Amino acid sequence: MFKKLMAKFGVGAATVDLKLDAPGYRLGETMTGVVRIEGGNVEQRISELSAVLLMRVNLRGQEVTRQVQVYPISRNFTVQPKPFVQEIPFSFEMPPELAVSTPAVQYALQTRLDVEMALDPTDFDRVEVLPPEPVERVLRAFDRLNLRQKPDSGKLTPYGQEFSFFPAANLGIPLNELEVVFFTAPDELRMLVELDLATGFMRREKEYKAEIVVPQPLLASGQEEELSRYLLEKIREFANNPQAIPYVSLASYRQGHYGHHGHHGSGMGGMIGGMAAGLLGGMLLGEMMSSVEEMAFDDGGEGDEMDFDFDFGGFDE
Repeated sequence: MFKKLMAKFGVGAATVDLKLDAPGYRLGETMTGVVRIEGGNVEQRISELSAVLLMRVNLRGQEVTRQVQVYPISRNFTVQPKPFVQEIPFSFEMPPELAVSTPAVQYALQTRLDVEMALDPTDFDRVEVLPPEPVERVLRAFDRLNLRQKPDSGKLTPYGQEFSFFPAANLGIPLNELEVVFFTAPDELRMLVELDLATGFMRREKEYKAEIVVPQPLLASGQEEELSRYLLEKIREFANNPQAIPYVSLASYRQGHYGHHGHHGSGMGGMIGGMAAGLLGGMLLGEMMSSVEEMAFDDGGEGDEMDFDFDFGGFDE
């Protein structure tokens, strides 16, 4: 009786440990692994075993955690006393419109063993969310062009995840910064870009929005040089003649339309970070408005880069 009582408070109770087959998975891939359950001092009835994908982001120094998805693994089974050990395999599909892991966006799986009338054992495991291969190839191509990611690259915006770059070498164009939001489709990769150009007599910075459509053949293995050349040509074309850039609406992408030709998304593609942005909702809009207000009252000095060094708490356990 004493052992049963203590088990209800977690002393001598069953334990749970999730083990992933890999430390990271690409968007749209299937996470696989096993959940290892070890019996405690008494028999315990389990009503549900599940894993919860959690996302933690940093918005202007504030840590925010959101539940992304619950993955059921098993229900209604009994864990016998030690030395009982049971391993239950699992496979979870990674949502395709999550944000990629960055210092400001991190993920963990929380495994929950729902024990009837007792304290529920849990387990935390960090998991890296990696970009789809086409996006990763473009990121490498930018690096080949000496376009380096800024410290706050990969932050979430109301439209998705935004990657920002600065030229580490002279590209022969007045580019100060390049910001990119990716939209993946079955036969191409679309990039919504914002170019910060130093133009005019006073070399004042001005922002221009454009769209770069990358054909699928350029995203294949072995096409690194061709992809880099294509991206540089597009960027130079926009930078040298910004007045000729076709109008692009970021809002149309969020609503399922993409491209200045008015095509409608088929549902088979998605904005990188779109789902993550939706989970944060008005918080991102509030962040955006705060940034605009700060710029309006800025005294002209250069702002510090955002600090994304934060404690991940239980995610590191």
